[in-house]
Amino acid sequence: MPNIQRSPPAGAGMRTQRVMSSPDISTIENEPGHINISSRNKRFKPDSSPGQSPRSENETFEDKIMNLLTTWKSDQDVLLNKLTSDINEVKLQNKEIQRTNIEIEKSIEHINLAYENMRQSVQKLEKERQEQRAYIIELEKKVGDLQNSSRSSSFEIRNIPTSERETTEDLASLVLQTCNVLQVPLKSTDLRDVYRMPGKKGSNRPIVADLIAVPLKKQVLDATRAFNKDRPAAEKLNSTHIGIKGEPKPVYVADHLPNSLRQLFYEARKFASAHDYKFCWSQNNKIFLRKREGMDSVIVSSVSCLANLSKTQQH
Repeated sequence: MPNIQRSPPAGAGMRTQRVMSSPDISTIENEPGHINISSRNKRFKPDSSPGQSPRSENETFEDKIMNLLTTWKSDQDVLLNKLTSDINEVKLQNKEIQRTNIEIEKSIEHINLAYENMRQSVQKLEKERQEQRAYIIELEKKVGDLQNSSRSSSFEIRNIPTSERETTEDLASLVLQTCNVLQVPLKSTDLRDVYRMPGKKGSNRPIVADLIAVPLKKQVLDATRAFNKDRPAAEKLNSTHIGIKGEPKPVYVADHLPNSLRQLFYEARKFASAHDYKFCWSQNNKIFLRKREGMDSVIVSSVSCLANLSKTQQH
């Protein structure tokens, strides 16, 4: 049988000392015999101290989060409301813009239609204008041909002074005297008509003589050129040759031209003087220029011909 060890009994060698405990330790320090015993005060436990219950701490945190979320939600609601209002306003503006755009498109369509109608009208008018212009040119050509035909036997004498109470007989006498000087004897029966051209009162208006035959006119013009050809300027045909008293004045015998050719003839004479052309004359209602004796003559049909001649000389 194994040895069983028992607790030693309470003996004389071991004596249990029992002390009385005080329920209020804080009062012991004031009692005698406990002078060397030190005491410490209890620390105050705040709400957030580890000693606080987790449930209370969680509830406080949740409240804060909820407050933040509530505030954020309120701010977001305000922003969303404002954004919604702005979007609605933009939608209204877009609708107004769309309505305005539709009106503008309609106006543009109307303008385009009006423009197209106007363009077609202008094209029609332009076509009619061109047709009328072509017709006018054709009429002018016919009138010019008639004038040339009627003037084919006419010539004019320029720079003869006008006398008082001048009659047709006086003019006929001057024409016959001029032709006699040129050694082309004419009779009064060779004159179909004689008159002065209209112009300013007091000016030396040209005398127009219409002969009965074209060859007679050609003889007069050829004789004039022959008379003046080799004579000095002072001895060329002048007023003293035909019996007009006073200071000698040059007298010019030339083809009788229509008004349009008269202006061109004037420009041709100016051109001849400025560009050293020795000869400028008209014959059969045509205007000619010649640089020197023996050189080819140039027909001047318009002012542009003179411009082209000027450019040719510059090159």
